This record gives sequence, structure tokens and C-alpha cells, in this order.
Amino acid sequence: MSTFHPARQLRPLCLFALTAFGVADSAAAARDIQFNRDIRPILSDNCFACHGPDKEARKAKLRLDTQEGAYAKQDDVTAVAPGHPEKSEAVARIESTDPEEVMPPPKSGKQLTARQKQLLKEWIAQGAKYDGHWAYRPPTRGELPTAAGSTHPIDAFILDRLRKESLAPAPEADRRTLLRRVSLDLTGLPPTPEQVRHFEKSSDPKAYEKLVDELLASPHYGERLAVHWLDLVRYADTIGYHGDVPISVWPYRDYVIRAFNENLPFDRFTREQLAGDLLPGSTEQQKIASTFNRLNRMSTEGGIQDKEYLAKYAADRVRTVSTTWLGSTVGCAECHDHKFDPFSAKDFYSMAAFFADLKEQGFYDRGFSEGNWGPKLLLPSPEQKTRLEKVDGEIAALKQQLEQVTDAQLAPGRTEWEAAVLALDKGGEVAWKVQSPLSATTSNGATLTNGSDNLILAGGKNPDNETYTITFQPGAGAWRGLRLHIFTDEQYAGNRVARGGTGFIVTEAEVLAGNTESPSAVKLAHVVTSSEAEGFPALAMLDGRRETGWGNPIGHSSEQQAAFHFAEPLVAASDTVVTVRLRHDHDQRKVTIGKFRLSLTAVEKPSLRAPVPEDVLKALRVEAEKRNDKQQQTIARHYRAIAPELTGNTRQLARFQAERSLLAAEIPSTLVSVVRDQPRPMRILPRGDWMNDSGELVQPAGPHFLTAVAKTGGERATRLDLANWLTAKQNPLAARAFVNRLWKIYFGTGLSRTLDDLGTQGEWPTHLELLDWLACEFMDRGWDVKHLVRLIVTSGTYRASSTSTPALDEKDPLNRLLARQARLRLDAELVRDYALSVSGLLVPEIGGPSVRPYQPEGYYAPLNFPKREYSHDRGAKLYRRTLYTHMQRTFPHPLLTNFDASGREECTAIRMTSNTPLQALNLLNDPIFVEAARVFAASIVERGGGTFEERLSWAYQRALTREPTAREIELLRALFDQQRARYRTDESGASALLRVGEAPLPKGNAPELAAWTGVARAILNLNEVVTRN
Repeated sequence: MSTFHPARQLRPLCLFALTAFGVADSAAAARDIQFNRDIRPILSDNCFACHGPDKEARKAKLRLDTQEGAYAKQDDVTAVAPGHPEKSEAVARIESTDPEEVMPPPKSGKQLTARQKQLLKEWIAQGAKYDGHWAYRPPTRGELPTAAGSTHPIDAFILDRLRKESLAPAPEADRRTLLRRVSLDLTGLPPTPEQVRHFEKSSDPKAYEKLVDELLASPHYGERLAVHWLDLVRYADTIGYHGDVPISVWPYRDYVIRAFNENLPFDRFTREQLAGDLLPGSTEQQKIASTFNRLNRMSTEGGIQDKEYLAKYAADRVRTVSTTWLGSTVGCAECHDHKFDPFSAKDFYSMAAFFADLKEQGFYDRGFSEGNWGPKLLLPSPEQKTRLEKVDGEIAALKQQLEQVTDAQLAPGRTEWEAAVLALDKGGEVAWKVQSPLSATTSNGATLTNGSDNLILAGGKNPDNETYTITFQPGAGAWRGLRLHIFTDEQYAGNRVARGGTGFIVTEAEVLAGNTESPSAVKLAHVVTSSEAEGFPALAMLDGRRETGWGNPIGHSSEQQAAFHFAEPLVAASDTVVTVRLRHDHDQRKVTIGKFRLSLTAVEKPSLRAPVPEDVLKALRVEAEKRNDKQQQTIARHYRAIAPELTGNTRQLARFQAERSLLAAEIPSTLVSVVRDQPRPMRILPRGDWMNDSGELVQPAGPHFLTAVAKTGGERATRLDLANWLTAKQNPLAARAFVNRLWKIYFGTGLSRTLDDLGTQGEWPTHLELLDWLACEFMDRGWDVKHLVRLIVTSGTYRASSTSTPALDEKDPLNRLLARQARLRLDAELVRDYALSVSGLLVPEIGGPSVRPYQPEGYYAPLNFPKREYSHDRGAKLYRRTLYTHMQRTFPHPLLTNFDASGREECTAIRMTSNTPLQALNLLNDPIFVEAARVFAASIVERGGGTFEERLSWAYQRALTREPTAREIELLRALFDQQRARYRTDESGASALLRVGEAPLPKGNAPELAAWTGVARAILNLNEVVTRN
């Protein structure tokens, strides 16, 4: 038994066994053992958890992550004796068969392979030389290898390595494949047949380079790169926590697209996002960029602790910034020092301290009720700004005019009004008289049922738009107002008040009176409501426009009321029938009222709950000379709101306020960074416990083992200092992390596979010298992203065929040596974009608010606060690029989830790629793919030629940039014949298929079009369609 007693305490060595690829195999075979490449991964995976940087978890006081720790003697025993494996306790332990002595211990579930043991012994025999981790040393631009004879720097490194491995590179891909590849990689869209023909026939030796420049200049280039950046910064359109309600941050998404399109240098891109608000004379776009700091999840859940959630937000930012710019897992140091890398808990909280200057809340108490999520920036166009200033001026002037009228001036009219109200009160007429419906019908198929207490309940079919028509006989009298009272009910998905969406929108309200055959319109002079959402003012029900309406706020579910004031009394006889129409014609779908009741009153200009508010009526019942000051003020205040003397101004004011509401809803806004008066104190939270205030207070700083963050002003480093430090040439990580992620886009795997971890648990790069050369080139060329992209896609390595050979499959099955190109499944967004583009449905508009394409009914059923139902958009919005799809963090669009997109709850550097039957079903049955197929089919028939073969050739050229094979023609001909025969006997089925989606119905032979739709669906479902070769 060994005498190295301290080491016996080292039982649970790390968590993972080493997975070596061809690089390590070659190195070991040559016995050219390098610590970083060959030894550190073994120690990191098996030893560092208990013998690494984390002092709290360290066993036996032994460190194996540093040379000093490994060489140190304890009780005359040395874990690693350089040059002497026989004297090294580590060797004895890994060779031991005693379960009490062997390392890793059996309970860790890990066991070193014979090869790993041999590597460790040979490394010790060669002197056990330690070396600093490759990623923490500044990259150096090495000499380009010359043996392979290539003039392209990327090819020089790749070919040199292939030569050493005795592997030959694949030939260049054919022009059609190459064009499709580079078009998808740079724009996310397939080339058109016209582009294919032009490129294929070109004799220009620089045709490919010119093509690349055209694609880099395309506005769709920025959209393509933005997809991955938005994953990193966890961009989404909702708050994530609790009710996951919407927020407006889409201008930030457009900023990212614009930045990539305009080739904003990456160091500026970094500064503007982290500290756009701190830049001297910051522009509107730089302030929009600072939205980055506000993209974390937020909560408005009742009962949460502000301090707890501020700690959550801070930790989220550290994880995001460190992964995005450092390619590091600093987040692992939140509760203790990092177990594998030299990041300490102090480093974690020191980085969090950079963001302690942000004005934010942990608990957004007014988020749900008022949509107040902290500082936001309004972004009006010049025309909107002018209109807004004009409307605000009118509102201010009218308010001033109203304030100049004294209560004394209104006294004569008030006295008359008091007498009239008291006379009605004496007759018991100061009340809302609930009406009993004679009939309740709809225009588009919904049903209205008379319930108890004269309530009307909507049910049955739920059309996109609907008009309710209710009739009743109020009885003889002079009626001056109508009340619409909307009740809550659990059965209604739209915040319990509407049948869909997040609430109702009543676009128009109409009242008619007289006999049912020729009733006369009752003019509605004004309307007041219990509440209204911005952009949905009450007066919109009276403006005659279907695109506007009154809507309830998205906040807490509650009853809503609207009181309509008649311009003239409605004088009714005992048999007079009153008809009320409530129109729901808004572009938002299914936002119809659920449960409601109608009432009339004889009181002029009635209020909501009571025609005359209870406190006012109570004061009126007191004799005038006996009223106290409070009662007099109550009466005067109410009368001022309804006084005939002020009606002109009050209604004009209401019209301007409604106009402002509509205008304000049109003006884009985004959450932005704003600095607090004083930064919040930041301290180390022991074990991440937000309630524990015993930890050390820290100041903003970078990781202790890297170069210090330079302070540009004052004693405290700022977010701007952090941004400058991240992109300083002395920082070894930012350029490498960006280059590695960019490489993954164009080759399927990074030069280091672990895009989110360049630390010791990350993979040793297959071509470290190339990674460092590109990182230096990136920095030396002014952080020019387009230059870097162009350099990659013009290389012979990128242009190579993706076809493998038996020799490559045997020696390099994962293509890590890059003898050929990779075959890649398209990203989720591109899968849908491809179908839209091929079909001709794609609307290529850049930027703008997020859109809502088709989505399964009931998908939002589990959501609450508010209860809601998804309502998809209409028209062009349905066919925008998927990048612009509304991102609901807790319920992302099913297609995105199905094809492995990020849910955007956390920073995501790498998407996994799955291959499931659900994906095929998605491509076959999702309404957007069926619609794309039937629109594609109509184009095939109209433009493809006269014969089946000509049409199929046209379809293949458009969808796959190639001709169909003889076998494909045979199979698809059989499918076409089978489908045509079916639909000739089932024209209703053909018609139903051709009606899927909102695109115009095609003209022509329905069975023929339906059969071609079947063929188009098969083509769009091909693996080749969703694969980039």
C-alpha cells in the first residue's frame, strides 16, 4: 500500500473519459507528446475535479493543474517526478489494482485506458513538462506552410496536414453544387435557376470570387449571420419567466442584421452592444445596440424577491458575455471556483459588477399590468415625430383651455343638471337597465346563446372575424346611453374575455332603432371605457375603420365596460326594437368578445358602473346648503367631465388622445441600457446564495489570470472598458472564439468542436496554427468580418466536394482533417425559408416587427398570465423569413423546436442536429409546407412546360439546381398518376388541398394541380432539399 496518504483522499476524480480523435492518435504514434494536446485532456477529464483550481473541492491538498502542485512533495512522496515514472505516485496509483488505491477511484465511474496510462508515463519520462493552456496565450501568426504549394493561407495549413497524414484532398465541387452551397451559407437562400445558368456558363476565371462578392453585398447576408448571433445573445420577443408576455426589442435584431450587412468592425460591434449608451454622443443605433444588456429573462411574478432576481439576471449576463466573447464557461464559477479552468468565484462576480450600473428591477411590479419593463427608447420616424409633437401640442392646448374654465362659471349649468338627475333619481331611473335579448345572431358562423341574468355567451365555430347582432325591446322612454359590459369566463382563451388572442378588439359599434325591417341609425356621440390598450382607444369603435378598434390591455384578466353616449335621446315606444351590432373585423384573428350583457340608461352622458357615480349621487342627495366641501368638490369634479359647456373641448381632447394612442402604437420602441445614479454593490455570493451577504464586495474586473481591464476614466471600470478589453489584441480569447464559431457555419464543426468552451474541458483544435493565424488576421485587418468570411469561402478547402472515399471514411470518418467538405442539415430557419423561396411565396423584406406565421391551434393553451391563444398574421407577414418569427421563449414555434433551433432562454453557441420522424412529418404536413407545395405546383404547371418530364425538370432545377435522375422521374411519375387518379374521383379533396393557406387559389384543373401538389410535397420533403452539400 502506498505511503502517499494525502492522495488516498482523492477519490472522486473528474467526470468524463477522454475521447481522442485522429490528431491525438498521430501525435502518440510519433511519441511527440505535448502537454496541452495529449496530457491536459486526460487530467482535466479525470483529475481536475478533485485536484484542480477549485480550492473548496480539492482533495489531499494536491493540485495537478499546475506544475508546482504536481511536483510538490507531501510526506516525502511526489505525485509527478519529472523524468522518473517509477518515483511518481501518480503512476503507482493509475496502475494499482487495489480499489482503495487506484485512481480514478471506482466510484467515480471512470477508468483510464491502457493508452492513456502509457501517455502519462511517457510524458513523465520525457520530463513532465507543463505548458500554459493554449487558449489563454495570445494567438500568434505563424509562418504559412509551404510544402503543399498553396497560395491560399487556409489551404496551406489544411493541405500541409493532409500531406502529413498521407491523405489527398477532394476535388472541387461542381459549379451547381458550389453555387448552391455558397448561396445557402452566405444568404440562407437557394440560388435561382437563372443564377445557376449564368454561373455555370461563365468563362470568367474570377466568376466564383465575383459571385462571393455579390452574395456578401446581399442584404440577406446579414440575416444569415444574425441567426447565430441571436442564439448567442438569447434574443427573444418575450420575457421568458412566469407569463412570458411580449416585449419590444426587435429593433436590436434589425441592428444586428444591419451591422453584419454594413460590415461593422467586430470591436465596434462589441462596444456598441455592451456600452452603446456610454459612448460619447451615442447615436440612436448605438443606443439600440445597448438593448443587448436588456435581453435577459425578466419576471413580474407576484411574490418573487427583487434581490434574488437581480442575482439571476447578473449571473445570466456573465454566462452570456463569457460564452459569446471569451468562449469560456465562467458561469461554472458562480457557486465556487471553476473546477477545471482558472476562473475564480471572484472573477465571476467581478465580471457581474460591470453590469451593476444598469437601471433595472428584479421584480418588475408594473410589467404585467402596464407593460413597464424598464427604460425604453422610442424610435419615431421624422414624420411620426412631427405628428406626435403636433398632437401633443393640441392636447396641451385643450387641457389648458379646460383648466381656465372655473367651477363658478359652470355653476348655472351644474344647478340645472343636478335638478335633472335628482328628478330621475326620484323615479328610480338613475341606473343601467339590463336588456333581455330578443335575438342574438352572428354573420360568420359563431353562436350566441342567451344565458342567465340576460348574459350572452359566444361559442361554437370561432371564425377569424365576426359580427354580433343583438336585438331587444327596451320599453317606452327616452334613452340616452348604452353600456356594453364584458365579463370574464374561464372558457375563453383570450385572457378570459375573448375567444382568442390575448383579448378582444371591437372595431365598430352600431345602434339602430325602429322596426326590424327599416331601423334608423342612432348616432353615437362619444364612448368611455373602463380601460384601453395603447393603440386600441375606445373612440376607434366610432371611427368607421375596420383596421382600428377598442381592445383591452394584456394585463390581469378583468371585466371591461364601455358606455356609449347617444347624440340625441333614443325615444322608444313600447314596441320599439333596438339593434346593436358589435363588429370584430381587425387583422388580428379570433379576438371576439366571449361573454357580455347590454344595458340602457336615461341619464345623459352616463358613466360606467353607474350612470352617475355612487359617490356623486350620494352627494347630490344632500340638500345643497348642507353639503360639505368634499361633497361639493365631488359633484363639481364629475360635472366638469360631462358639462355641456365643455363638450366641444372635452370631446376634441378625447379625439386627440385617441389619435395619440393610435400613433404611439405605430412608433417602434426597444428596451435600452440606462445608467443608475450609483452602481449596485456587488459581492461574492457563497455557493451562489443570494441571501448570504457575507461575501467580499468586488469591483468590476476581468479574470485575474488574464491582462487587467484598463480603466478609461474614474476609479471604477465600466462596461465600455470591458468591451475595449474583450477586443484588445492582448485578449487571447475573443478573436479565437469568433473565428471558431464562424468556421463551424461553413464547415459544420469548429476547428475546436466545443464552441462554448475553449478551456481545458474543451477540445484541442484540430488545426491550432490555422485557428491562431485566422484570429490574428481577423484582428490585424481591423476586425473585418466580411474579409474573414470571404477568406474562408474562397479557399479550396471550402470549395471541395463533399463526396468521401473509403480511405477518408476509414482514417477520418468525422472529416476533422477537412480533406472534403461537409454535408450539413440546414438550420431550422433556413428549412422553412427554402420552401418559401422555391415556391415563390417568400417576402424578402428586411427588418421590422416580429411576425406570427401559422402555428398549431391550442399550442399556447398551457400559458397563463394572461391566458391566451395564438393568432397568426395575415398576408405578406405569413411569408417573411423565419428569422423574423415571433420568438416565444417558453413555447418557440414548433418548427424551430423540431429542427433544433435555440429556445433563446440561455446563451447558445452550438445547436445540436437531430434526425427524427417528426421532421419529415413537419415538412409533409405543416400548413406552410403544404401551401408552399401547392403554390410551387401551380408554378410548375404554368411555367414548367407541356410534358410531365419538362415540368419535373423545371421543378428540380428550381428546388435542387439539378436535373432529376431517371429513377426519380419514374417514381414521381407513378406518384403523380396515383394522385391524379385519386383526385379525379375526389374533387372536394382536391379543392380542400388547394385551399390550404392564404395564398390566392390557383386557376386550372383542380385534380391536375392537386396531383402536382403531391409531387411538390415529395420534392420539398427530400433530404437533399434540407441538406447543404
